[in-house]
Amino acid sequence: MSSPKLWRGQTLKDRSLDRREQMLDVGEELLGTGGVSAVTTRAVMRQTNLSPRYFYETFDSREDLVIAVYDRVESRLFERMRGVHTAGGLRAAIREIFEICARYFEEDPGRARILLREPLGDDTLRRHSADRAPTFLRMLIPILGAEADTIVPTDDEDLAIAAAALSGSLVSVYLEWVDGRLGVSRERLATAAVALVFAQLEAVRQHD
Repeated sequence: MSSPKLWRGQTLKDRSLDRREQMLDVGEELLGTGGVSAVTTRAVMRQTNLSPRYFYETFDSREDLVIAVYDRVESRLFERMRGVHTAGGLRAAIREIFEICARYFEEDPGRARILLREPLGDDTLRRHSADRAPTFLRMLIPILGAEADTIVPTDDEDLAIAAAALSGSLVSVYLEWVDGRLGVSRERLATAAVALVFAQLEAVRQHD
């Protein structure tokens, strides 16, 4: 079998992946600073200095790029959560997760805009983030340890209700904090977020 042809030391697949990363980088910058309306094919092509044909070889639409940017920002946040310590118990582990979130958004407020603010006003991201929320909760269970099974609903309907309730309250709290209208420390924010989680999950359990 012949080896893949190289151009400047890269295969065709490598070049395609590089172009995708370039477009995601620019898409993240545009989405994080100007919102969904700023993410246009023309703007992405102008900043990457690529031909428009490469955009449509990589993404089906502008919305496809926006979702891919959202997923990448979310995935990088989740990767930071993998190192959470569980020896101190469930409440301490959840608190650490919220401190990780706060630091992640503090480092780059554009990340908060992408994951929290833009889904409030854009139909595509609103549907996508709503669909992702129960999955995200399920992904946290193995990170938090066996004790998480005692509070995270296993029933799909209960999980959907819990995800919607938590998303609404936590998004509001974190956006107020990122925008500077909630003048509390990162540690105080995490404490409040933990209290919200336990209160709302308890409410879902009581419904059963």
